Amino acid sequence: MQLNRTAKYAIQTLGLMAKNRTQKYSARELSESLDIPYKYLTKIMTKLKNSDIVSSTKGKYGGFIILKELKDIKIIDIVIVFDDINNKKCILVDTVCNYEQKCIIHDKWDKPRCAIDDFFAQTTLLDLVEKED
Repeated sequence: MQLNRTAKYAIQTLGLMAKNRTQKYSARELSESLDIPYKYLTKIMTKLKNSDIVSSTKGKYGGFIILKELKDIKIIDIVIVFDDINNKKCILVDTVCNYEQKCIIHDKWDKPRCAIDDFFAQTTLLDLVEKED
């Protein structure tokens, strides 16, 4: 599975927020800390909010917080908000790689691709934060 830029930004954003669960983060603060364009980040946060991964509060003391327990948010839960996980794009060309029309590395790549898919399905935000400490 290849992640699109938006999914990567979402994982980075939630990873930063996971380090201090009690802090409310403004979109501006997240944008500047992660060097993500502000408007782009606000769209990401809106999708995360609509997916019940984060909640937001408006106003002077408002901001975003992670809504669920870190152990309950798998990386795949974040990715599916922004990407079609069933799209098995070939890593060599910009098309779907299938068993009828295999690319030259299809058979060798299949096992590592499955391992990556398993990593996303089994790894939680808590796992990522704990590994950084």
